[in-house]
Amino acid sequence: MRVHVALSIGLFAWASAARGDPEDQAAQIFSALRARPDVDPRPQIGQMLSALDAAGLHNVGTVALAELAQADRAGVSPAASQELSRRAADGGLGLALLLRMPSAKTLPPAMAVKLARAHLERALVIAPLEEGSSFATIQGRTVAPTPALATDAPEAAAPVSAAQKLAASELVLSRMLAASVPRGDAAEGEAREIAALAALAAGDVDAAQAAFDAVARIPVKGDEASGRHERAVLQLARLAYARGDDSRAQSYYAKVSRAAPEWLDALFESSWSHFRNGDDDKALGNLLTLHAPFFEGRYYPESYVLKALVLYENCRYLEARRTLREFEARYRPLHDGLAGALDLMPTAQAAVESLSRPGGVAGFPDASRDEVARVISAPELKTGLVQVAQMAQEIDSIDRRPQAFQRTALAQAAVPRLREARLDLLQSVGDRVRSRLAMERGELRELLGQGLRLDFEIAGREKELAEMPEAGSKPVAQRKSPPSVEEDEVLWPFEGEYWRDELGSYRYQLGQKCAKPRPVPARPSSRPEVQTAAQNVATDAVATPGPAVR
Repeated sequence: MRVHVALSIGLFAWASAARGDPEDQAAQIFSALRARPDVDPRPQIGQMLSALDAAGLHNVGTVALAELAQADRAGVSPAASQELSRRAADGGLGLALLLRMPSAKTLPPAMAVKLARAHLERALVIAPLEEGSSFATIQGRTVAPTPALATDAPEAAAPVSAAQKLAASELVLSRMLAASVPRGDAAEGEAREIAALAALAAGDVDAAQAAFDAVARIPVKGDEASGRHERAVLQLARLAYARGDDSRAQSYYAKVSRAAPEWLDALFESSWSHFRNGDDDKALGNLLTLHAPFFEGRYYPESYVLKALVLYENCRYLEARRTLREFEARYRPLHDGLAGALDLMPTAQAAVESLSRPGGVAGFPDASRDEVARVISAPELKTGLVQVAQMAQEIDSIDRRPQAFQRTALAQAAVPRLREARLDLLQSVGDRVRSRLAMERGELRELLGQGLRLDFEIAGREKELAEMPEAGSKPVAQRKSPPSVEEDEVLWPFEGEYWRDELGSYRYQLGQKCAKPRPVPARPSSRPEVQTAAQNVATDAVATPGPAVR
């Protein structure tokens, strides 16, 4: 008898809710779902969400789903988790809430991959890489690390900060979620890629190598799989370069398809390998392609520093200075503009407020506007900014709604959590924007410093030659054979006109070289195997708040 009465009351409450205001309907259904776990919850959940959407409380509905998913009610929790997973597919609030749920580890493979990527991106936001560590060092090709003697005292371990510990825990979660995807699943390729990137960020180079190898061997079916294959090959080339294996690195760089978005990255990075291997002609030839009018909008500031360095090592001081002047004129304004933009957003909240004002990026320095606009055009950031504003509107509207609704179980459970979620999402979005701009500004600052140091080296060398002409570098014969061509190829001089079918095949004929000048001071590299992870997380990754620290 009690079961029949309870069931009748639950069904009556749900049916009678249709005759009230939308928010009242939703509140009654929410209470019924919490109190009647034996009723098929899916129609009720759909009805509740529709009512909240009609009341202009979409984000309250997302929070209500999280509450029901954690209610430990048979039938209700799985159904609410499933619906929350659908909303989490778009990122933003849904994904932020899902990341906080212990049951997230038992989600379907596609959502497990989404969460794994989010944990990886969050780790890189929590503990950004050291400023300037994303760039190859200006150290010449003869500088090599000095092996430690057996009698040397062990180096003291670097202190680990709280942020680094939190980032490490995020990487563990990312790798665990990625590993939960079974072999043969449609999401296997993406899961292996994320596992490789997380291993790379954690410093587990052997695991990263194995995972990237596995991704590269997966049969390519479709555009997404093709993109993963190209990225994996590029990462394998980077790992080989980091080990000093230029031959293997070049073989991988050459495998990156010309049709792939990563081709220019491979072309530029292989220039460093050619330079280190003594093939200056090919290094400069690649940079000639990179600076072609076809790629004018692409962002490779380091290429100018590399070009100047190669010219310097070949005693082309005037050309090296000209390259440095071009680099300074092109990227100094951007650096200063980014510095000004960061001054306008000292905190995450200031960043979101600045970007949410009417006019958006118009309030930022002119030189930085295009870059700020590019950064916030990322889908996950656009979604986050919109949802932060929507949640603020919903919270304000709840204060204007009848007291009867504010006292309902739905409002009492969802509104405090919505306020907390909004602050967390605001912090996450603001940190993401500031982190990306700060990383770019830091990289430019490092490169500008490298250019200045190289300029000093050139000035010092020119002064030495002026004071002691007899000590000048004597030209030495070029010991390389003329460029070889296949039977169906023609050697054609470059006369300033670019053709698409010639891109990537240029060689810069330096002719006679001078004796090698004194080495440029080396800047120690900072874990090259980790450098690539921060630059290769897919753009749809979402930085989301982790568990609140209380």
